[in-house]
Amino acid sequence: MRGTGLHFAEQQQAALTDSRNSARGDFLTLCAIALGMVILHVATNGRYGFHRDEFQVLDDARHMNWGFVAYPPVTPFIERIGLAMFGTSLVGLRMFSVLAQAIALVVTALMARELGAKRLAQAVAALAVAVSPLPLFEGTEFQYSSFDYLWCVLIAYFLIRLLESGNPRWWIGIGAGIGLGMMTKYTMGFFVAGVVAGTLLTPARRYLKSPWLWGGAALAILIFLPNLIWQIRHDFISLHFLRYIHARDVRQGRADGFLRDQFMISTNPFIAPLWIAGLYYFSFGQDGKRYRLLPWLYVTEFALFFFAQGRGYYLAPAYPMLFVGGSVLWQRWIASLSRVWSFVVQAVTFAALAVGGVLVRVHRPH
Repeated sequence: MRGTGLHFAEQQQAALTDSRNSARGDFLTLCAIALGMVILHVATNGRYGFHRDEFQVLDDARHMNWGFVAYPPVTPFIERIGLAMFGTSLVGLRMFSVLAQAIALVVTALMARELGAKRLAQAVAALAVAVSPLPLFEGTEFQYSSFDYLWCVLIAYFLIRLLESGNPRWWIGIGAGIGLGMMTKYTMGFFVAGVVAGTLLTPARRYLKSPWLWGGAALAILIFLPNLIWQIRHDFISLHFLRYIHARDVRQGRADGFLRDQFMISTNPFIAPLWIAGLYYFSFGQDGKRYRLLPWLYVTEFALFFFAQGRGYYLAPAYPMLFVGGSVLWQRWIASLSRVWSFVVQAVTFAALAVGGVLVRVHRPH
């Protein structure tokens, strides 16, 4: 009897060791993919001069305040750090944008792991982000949309951890992400509307009784408060400016093609089946039932931007979580096929990722 118990303990220890080794191997694979993207950007980011928007951020970084007419203060603050570290080097100043996209890529794969995706499926989810036009483009310039993308991906990760574990403490991380997002780009408000809708329309509304949810909300407000006070003191000048910019975009046709841009800018047409599968998985999949908040988040944000005539790329940060759901279904699909057909599907998938990435890199979105 004692020998049996000892054998069982040894088996448990061996399983734990295998799990740790697998997690370490997964993480190293993801780091290799992220490093590859960083090297690509570093090698090519010096080819183009400063974009006009980068000049504005550079100037604001030299005159820091709790708010600016065009955007909140986080992006100029990060650029201020970049100036101290790299001077006016193009490659150096864009390094934080590159790192933001690399981190978003890794976090996307970690989301997939939380849902049971193995290494190959995690890599598919990460590469889907890497070859999507907007995040690929955001690594080539220093703009607030680079960091807005990262905060949204982090919030989605915290939401998945919340829904997976049922631990309400994750609302603190969600609140911190929202606060940083509002201090980066005001369109975070649309993402928040999606979180609220998803919470109210799914069983996640039980968290409305949790002090952790309200603690997260309070943390978000606390982080955003300095900019809100700045806006009040300046008669909400950013709101007036953004209304003017939006009217100009609509007048000039920049807001046209919202649906098209979901395939051509926010994501890559070669990988569209992946995020569509992810939307299906979270909406109708039996084991995706606990994650119903996520499709409501996406649909709500999509509808708000569509009817408000927002630019097509504004919705881009909502797609990594859908890539995650798609990668889980993709993994199950190849597992159900014969060895030959499984190999064929994997080859086609990675070929699509490669071709899509090359085409996006050649035809940079603007």
